[in-house]
Amino acid sequence: MADHRSELTQVTIHASGVRTLNFMGGDRRLVLGGAFFSLYLAFMLSMRYGAWYGVPASVVVWGLWIALMRRLAVFDPQWLDVVRRHRKYRAIYPARGRFNAPTPIYKDFK
Repeated sequence: MADHRSELTQVTIHASGVRTLNFMGGDRRLVLGGAFFSLYLAFMLSMRYGAWYGVPASVVVWGLWIALMRRLAVFDPQWLDVVRRHRKYRAIYPARGRFNAPTPIYKDFK
């Protein structure tokens, strides 16, 4: 008689549950932020120089921004979260990569 605990249960992991949420090929927060900035740039440049200069300039900025976001998403889809976590923990866990590095001063949480 076989022990029922010796058999491993197989669990299906669906790709939709583990893939990152991208929008237009890049991180959705940065893509939408770039879209809003491009709209703002188009409006401001159109007010100052006219629509013939403002709109094409913002389209070029938008295209460069999307190209950069797609390139970064191919490199690492979660790079924004990694950078945010690094900046958040930088004061708590400072880098000490050499023997004569200064000793960090840790905050006292008393």
